[in-house]
Amino acid sequence: PMCKERNLRTYAALLTAAMLVSVPVGAEESTNSPDLQYQFPVLDNQNQIDNPNQIDRPDELSTGHDSPHELSADQLSKELSNPNSPLASLTIKQTYTSFKGSLPGASNQSSNLTLFQPSFPFPLTEDGTTNLFIRPAFPYFWQQPVYDAQNNRFRNVSGFGDIGFDVAVGRSYDSGLVLVGGAQGTLPTGSSGLTADQWRLGPEFLVAKISKTHYWALFPSHQWDISGGDGSYSTSQLEIFGGFYLPNAWTIYTDSKWSYDWVSSQATIPLNLSVSKVTKLGNVPLKISLGVDYFVEQNELFGQDWAITLNITPIVPNFIYNAIHK
Repeated sequence: PMCKERNLRTYAALLTAAMLVSVPVGAEESTNSPDLQYQFPVLDNQNQIDNPNQIDRPDELSTGHDSPHELSADQLSKELSNPNSPLASLTIKQTYTSFKGSLPGASNQSSNLTLFQPSFPFPLTEDGTTNLFIRPAFPYFWQQPVYDAQNNRFRNVSGFGDIGFDVAVGRSYDSGLVLVGGAQGTLPTGSSGLTADQWRLGPEFLVAKISKTHYWALFPSHQWDISGGDGSYSTSQLEIFGGFYLPNAWTIYTDSKWSYDWVSSQATIPLNLSVSKVTKLGNVPLKISLGVDYFVEQNELFGQDWAITLNITPIVPNFIYNAIHK
């Protein structure tokens, strides 16, 4: 146990180094940067392996990394609801959003966004229960309304948005408890009209519980502007998600992302209901999900009304980790 505790301290130090390296040039000058170091508490004397609801054995980890198609659809359905899953995935998210508000023409506006987020976890233990995540998210707006105050009307723009990312370490326990801690940020890479032109950074933390029949999680995070752009940015987000596993690899769940803008004192609160199915296309496992959001709180001038999201997530061999590990 003492050796394992020393290892956890080493992993926390590695996470700190990884996050500092990932901070863009100039970000280190910010006096608002949070303490990025995180150390997981030791909840049990040992992490006894072989919880049937998660990957926690070397042979399971090897199968998940080399041949995820050999896992059953039901196994994949449960594993993909684990925020600390060591499985590699390529998420493609398509979101259509309608808007409303008091600005002229606000209720006639809509947006169409495609988001691509690859995830290639790096296991820090041989059983896959402790993992390092470095996850970028690349948005492309096919249509996004932007208000032109000078002409008192909306115009649609398209192009790439700012890239988001997070760097975190997660740990799964035998009881089904999952803890994740790290940092997230935003890089000002977007096209004209689609970028905040700011470097942003802040902490994130997640606690989840996974059982045989259901799961739930709370995921608070925050970002501040640390460089560039005009104006201040300070926004907190609370993602609340949980669901029930159904027969034949179906899951019904909610994934509601609440946010609060401390600069404008504005909350955004959606209610979400989603359903997902894990299937296989040849040797490629796929998770397909469809969700609907209804926003009960938004900006009165211009804010989201409804949103429909389609996710397609292929599960792929973790070739990046395999190449480094082998």
